[in-house]
Order: sequence, then C-alpha cells, then structure tokens
Amino acid sequence: MYTVIYLYRVKQEHVQTFTNINSQASEIYLSNGALEDNTYRAEDLNGNYGAKGLIDVIQKEKNEEIFFGQSVFRNKSHHDDVMAQVNQNPEIKELFDDITNIINLSNVVTATFTTEQ
Repeated sequence: MYTVIYLYRVKQEHVQTFTNINSQASEIYLSNGALEDNTYRAEDLNGNYGAKGLIDVIQKEKNEEIFFGQSVFRNKSHHDDVMAQVNQNPEIKELFDDITNIINLSNVVTATFTTEQ
C-alpha cells in the first residue's frame, strides 16, 4: 500500500469551506481510482503514554484547527496513474485555487509512506 498524508492548519472561520473543498476533491480522487481519501479534524493533539503530541512538533495558532488528510493507493505506480488523471480534471484545478485562498500552502505538511520493502 502507498499513502500520502497532509497536515493542514485552517483558520476557524474557513473550516466549513475547507471541509467542503476537501469533500469535493475526495470525490474526484476516488472516481479516478484512489482506494481511500479521507480528511480528519484533530480531536486531541496532546501526547499520551509519555510520547510527544502533535502539538509539540507543529505550530498551531489559537484561531486554527488542524486537519489530517490521507489518500491511499495500491502502490506508488497506482498513485502516479491516479494523480495524472486527477490533474487533468478542470474541477480539481478550481478547487486547488479555492483552497489556496483560505490556507497558506507553505504551512501544509505532507509525506508519503509505503508498506513495500
């Protein structure tokens, strides 16, 4: 499996717009072959069991919410194929423009993970 994760910092006044945009984008990802595409709102950013919390490693302003996005694919090749299709969709380009109006992309954290050895 291959997954792409995103950590978003979203100002509270933009939360509804952000979740609407992500919901629409998720439909596009899924219709083009992504296995899963979910966005989660942070519930507790503090660490447990002696571990650091996410709040200890990312910056968060008082007027912001943290969201975790995850897209899942069979493998990297599947990811690349799906993304090539997604990036041709004119609606995804509009959604990207919309999201850049409400969040600072330089504050988004992203990473990829794989189960392949």
